[in-house]
Amino acid sequence: MNWFRAFVTATLLGAFTIGTSPQVTPVVNTSQAGPTIDFVNPTNLQVTVGEGDDFASRVLANPWDMNERRDMGYEIAFSNISASNGVWQGTFDGIDDATGGASSSYFFPLFQGFSTPINTSQGTMLSQELVWNPIGAQDKYAVDTSKYTLLSFRMYTSARTQYYVRWTGTKPVTWPIDTLPYDGRFGGNDGCYTGNSYIAWPAGWRTYYFDLTQNNGEDAVRLGTWQSQSRVRGIRIDPSASAFAGTSKVDWVRLTDPSSSPTIQIQWNATGLESGDLVDIWIADNPNGTDALSPVIRGIPATAGSYSFKTSILAPGQHYFRLYLMRYYDIWGNPLYKGCGPDAIKATTPWVGPLTIVAAPALKILSPSMLSGADYATSMLGNPWDMSDSSDIVTPGTSTGYPETLADKQFSDGAFCARAIIQAGQNESDAQIWLNTGGLPPFYSNIKPIDTTKYRYLSVRMKVDPPLSGKDINWSIMNGWGSRIIWWNNGIQADGSQSKYGFLYEGWRTYSVDLARATLPASLISNPGQADNILTPVEENSFPAQLGWTQISSTHYLRFDPLETTPTALNSGADVFCIDWIRLTAQDRVTRGQPYPIQYMYVVNPSQQANLTFYYTTDFSANPTPPTQVAQPYTPPNGLNKVYLPMVLRNSSAFPDTIPAGYTFMWDTSGVPIGTYYICVKANDGSNQTVYCSETTVSIQ
Repeated sequence: MNWFRAFVTATLLGAFTIGTSPQVTPVVNTSQAGPTIDFVNPTNLQVTVGEGDDFASRVLANPWDMNERRDMGYEIAFSNISASNGVWQGTFDGIDDATGGASSSYFFPLFQGFSTPINTSQGTMLSQELVWNPIGAQDKYAVDTSKYTLLSFRMYTSARTQYYVRWTGTKPVTWPIDTLPYDGRFGGNDGCYTGNSYIAWPAGWRTYYFDLTQNNGEDAVRLGTWQSQSRVRGIRIDPSASAFAGTSKVDWVRLTDPSSSPTIQIQWNATGLESGDLVDIWIADNPNGTDALSPVIRGIPATAGSYSFKTSILAPGQHYFRLYLMRYYDIWGNPLYKGCGPDAIKATTPWVGPLTIVAAPALKILSPSMLSGADYATSMLGNPWDMSDSSDIVTPGTSTGYPETLADKQFSDGAFCARAIIQAGQNESDAQIWLNTGGLPPFYSNIKPIDTTKYRYLSVRMKVDPPLSGKDINWSIMNGWGSRIIWWNNGIQADGSQSKYGFLYEGWRTYSVDLARATLPASLISNPGQADNILTPVEENSFPAQLGWTQISSTHYLRFDPLETTPTALNSGADVFCIDWIRLTAQDRVTRGQPYPIQYMYVVNPSQQANLTFYYTTDFSANPTPPTQVAQPYTPPNGLNKVYLPMVLRNSSAFPDTIPAGYTFMWDTSGVPIGTYYICVKANDGSNQTVYCSETTVSIQ
């Protein structure tokens, strides 16, 4: 854990202050008469369109709609965090719990993850940590910067000062540290300037929108460009960089492809124009409410007469529009920066709309997946690791001569819970459980070796809870919220292998890792692919063998280390864990000619019926290309129903929470060539067309 304590201190940054003028609430000059502005085409804004290609929905299969706390990938210097009714909120106090030092408060819609700094013969090098959360460290979850170029979010801030947007594209990953060429940044005052003063937008909700192909924010704080790297792995937002106390709320965050949804021409007629007059566009979810406190699009030349509005920047729902005609000069003839201040508003339109954005159907394929293949413990032992009783695991203790690493062990309601302890002379816990592979201490006879060429996907459903003191996730991870996997035959020192450290989120979650991603040599110096390796590099590892997983034919012992608790976290509540079940599964297999159940669930239910088309392909990307073939439904004998949709998934009674109830498409494999394929589903609801592919393959044999 020393890697994180050193790393977090070096990478948590303060913010730049770029505006210190007093805050003034804008006032409309209602006495101004004469100038007018009207919509030419209000019906253009009274249509229904699809939401477009949103990164979180399509790539993560989990939109940043703030229905869950972890729709926000990470946060620093926030407390009292909750997510309810589609709104994430937290209190910021300017203190980072992990370091105890002052920090601006910020959050990551896309969190990049961690890396470990390791001293080698070639200097300090980084080793990317075990990736088993949907974070940007893994290539498939990184942002394609040539495709996703529009960033928008709806955010409430109680104390507006400056906002910042930062990103990083480094691999092995680092936090955004404002270093070219892999990092970027822009920011600005959360308000506007008159000729001689700064006016902050009032506290409340504001919709922010940025075209990332253009320069955004203030010149003084701009760094790099979005396209300077092909992949962005972490996105950070500072909602109020100079305020050290307040509340932030987030309704949604979107990162979209502008070509994937319609562009609407907003046209206007304006009278009484003067040189330099501007038009601002305001957007509200409720035209009778008070949620629109600032413009979304600012400073359009009034003489242009129109603006091309990209609809993908708005979240699903209904939206209303209003135009403001803004004077460029104040009443004394002094220039106003992009129209700003109490006397800047010359005329407005009524609210027009609604523009209805239809949510695209978002799917997750459950079979094939890391959870759907044959399970080792069920198949080989007849006793799944479902934590129903103590026969599922072997906890080292006095019977083996191995020191006890856990306390308060109990099996209850189908879960195993315990508390990590620290042995004398150690600087952190070595909490561990040995999974039952057929033998019990002290002799471990009757072991059924794990065929590592068959069983490769390890999944754990486990829970950790925030500390009772209210410390944040940064403190919790720094003090032990991480797990690793270890396996061996004759002895850990002789032929053992150890995975990297994978960090944990709060609450019940399922973590999955492909053990076949262990590649040799496990060395930072001699293995260019070490960032994607699941093995701890030998430069750091105390186990010298690091033989890998598929590189050995079988393994007798499999160990899971749930926590690496520090003395600071002992008896804090963050040193307790619970495990619901552990699975070690094989790749899905089916004999050609037999039906295969393609199982899936809706992550976002379509607002209207979606037509689904199923594909099998060797192309891993979410946009299968020829020679992709359409999967055919299975036809049961005697002409019975061809497609079973919807249908409750086949759940093993041993793992009731493994795969949620969803839908099944019975695939006829009789005409499919022998091979290994990903499964893809194309969903079309009339307004949106989306494609989702499985994370693992099915083998037709």
